[in-house]
Amino acid sequence: MMISIQAGPEAGQTFPIPAEGVRIGRSSKNDIVLSDPLLSRYHCRLFEKDGGLWVTDLGSANQTLLNNSPVTETPALTGSLITIGDTVIRVDSDGRPPVDQGSQPTAVDLGFSTSAGTGTVRKRPASRLLPLVAAAAVLMIVAAWWLRPGSNAPKAPNPQTPSVLAVKAAPDTLTVAYEKIEATGDNIFRYALNLTPDHMLVISVDDLVNNRSLSKKKTIGAEVISQLMQEIRDSGFETLDPLYRGVTPGRLNERSLTIIIGRDARSVRILNRDDVPPAFDAVCTKLESMGKVELGLWAIQYSSEQLIAMAEEAMVQGKKLSTEREIAPGNLAGAISSLNQAEWLLESVERKPAFFQDISSTRTEAT
Repeated sequence: MMISIQAGPEAGQTFPIPAEGVRIGRSSKNDIVLSDPLLSRYHCRLFEKDGGLWVTDLGSANQTLLNNSPVTETPALTGSLITIGDTVIRVDSDGRPPVDQGSQPTAVDLGFSTSAGTGTVRKRPASRLLPLVAAAAVLMIVAAWWLRPGSNAPKAPNPQTPSVLAVKAAPDTLTVAYEKIEATGDNIFRYALNLTPDHMLVISVDDLVNNRSLSKKKTIGAEVISQLMQEIRDSGFETLDPLYRGVTPGRLNERSLTIIIGRDARSVRILNRDDVPPAFDAVCTKLESMGKVELGLWAIQYSSEQLIAMAEEAMVQGKKLSTEREIAPGNLAGAISSLNQAEWLLESVERKPAFFQDISSTRTEAT
């Protein structure tokens, strides 16, 4: 069994997985130690069970995802992607035996094959061939009678009439255009995700205040596209209205999403509205998660205001767990993880908030 790190601080490294398994996390006591700040101290475990690789979450703060779905304990097959924090792990080999392709067909000797190693044709005795000749003669007589003029025998197709061949329908293609704009009197933040029919994913981010402007692209695998297409179909996105409008004085908050699957297209726009339809929100969350996993993006998809709010929430949680560290054994580890997350969220924010210094001081007190 073998895994490789596809994204994250340790990208490019490979690790064998013994039958007894390995534990993964930030703590130096793990079998595989990763420096990803979004990981818990003991995040997940990979191990052998029922002849193949399994993954189990160890109660982590940010969950363990298998192919973008949260898991508790489940088989991990070859080619699967395990996402923990900002790290993406690919299962290169799950240890399961390959599928049996079946034995080769056995050749049936009709008596006309050459003898092995001699190059000569084996001959059947004439007495054994006579019944075959007689049977062939009877078949020829019956065919001649059946095909005589005026008989009801089926007519041969007219050579001038073209044959109609069964053509397998081509699979549906997927096209996505998603844009999120947040604007105030002080800043304009824009996030755009585009997916072309040839599976090219392109994400662009513009953040005026923090002077951030970047664009990344990657060709996505067919399996990921197929799964995304099915989840979009199951979401109920095609039932949504074209426009949902609200009022947010002093700011612009707009999200627009166009999806084309085969010949079916649907465009939905959300303008200054907080109560977003669940189907729309589910598809957008899935698209942004795909951008995080496939392109290694996470924090850039949020504006500075959102990052500060998320960091403050993580810091408050860290302080709470730190004061309750004597109540439960996992509270101290959870406190440090939350404080590290808060610090990491503010890494790309140029103007640090007032509580930024409290993060490191609280972590020092906790440890």
